[in-house]
Amino acid sequence: MNPTLELYQRAMKLGLRLEPRGGDKLAVIPANRCPPEFADTLRQHKQEILSLLESQAAGLTPDCAPWLHVAKQILAGEFVGADSSTAASLKIGLRSIRHPLCVCALARLNSAISGDGWKV
Repeated sequence: MNPTLELYQRAMKLGLRLEPRGGDKLAVIPANRCPPEFADTLRQHKQEILSLLESQAAGLTPDCAPWLHVAKQILAGEFVGADSSTAASLKIGLRSIRHPLCVCALARLNSAISGDGWKV
């Protein structure tokens, strides 16, 4: 199972609700019922959880959630310099997800990759 989905399910078992707030913030409701060590874990995986919540809101399946995070990484330039095998894997993963971030990341990959990897 997806580790991010496991965190989300653990939060629900603890009686917590996770919500995106203001773009890059994650609200835990009620905050006073969140054990400190779990709060630390949520902080460490905040971006992935936000992507999961975004994918749920967009009606995507749980297996698509990690790809939203990857799409954000691509758009931020974190894969520049990756080899052609990595780039091909990214393209395969993104090509069937019809979320705007994934579509933009795929377009960036298609325009930035030459036969030998990322263009400099």
